[in-house]
Amino acid sequence: MRQKQKKKTNWYPLITVILAISFGIGFYVKTTYFTAKEVIVELDDVKKTTISTSSNIELAKDASSTEKNLNYRKNWKDFIYIPPLHKDVEFTITEDGSVINLNIPIVNKTEYPIESLTIKVFYINPSNRNTVDSKEFEIKNVQPNNRISFKGPESNSKGVTVICDIIKARSNNFNFCFDQDLMKDSQVKGGFSGDPNDPWHCK
Repeated sequence: MRQKQKKKTNWYPLITVILAISFGIGFYVKTTYFTAKEVIVELDDVKKTTISTSSNIELAKDASSTEKNLNYRKNWKDFIYIPPLHKDVEFTITEDGSVINLNIPIVNKTEYPIESLTIKVFYINPSNRNTVDSKEFEIKNVQPNNRISFKGPESNSKGVTVICDIIKARSNNFNFCFDQDLMKDSQVKGGFSGDPNDPWHCK
């Protein structure tokens, strides 16, 4: 009588299941704890809306007004700006290709009004990224802790897109004056103040 041979245990399906579970857990942990998350700031559904004055730049709670104002001047682009990527800049292209109904959102995250901002609008040919036209206009009295849209200039340039830049700014409240023309010399000649450590200080 032939003796029955014991069947060999096939461990491959079990090992495959364990590996699959391990990979699944590892992927979940990586996705949950180690993936950078986009921070979304919710704004009111109105043209003028109040926003948080929080910033990546932090000051001590007992910071003096002098220290706070210096921080505003040195890091002004973190507090006064057109939203990144210009995705909120609105305009209409007419049938003949002209730009009309240009609305430019400005954010002022300081606690002071900005008396004057000069915006330069570049009308760009999207096919070769060349500037075909540019116009400057001044915005006055941008209120603190706000985001508000301002009407920009129209252009008869055909088949273009729009890029905007702040080229001048002034707020007497924290002795701040910025001028794009002085940017290159600000670290050498000290901009308005003559002090490279505080180039945009003015009186």
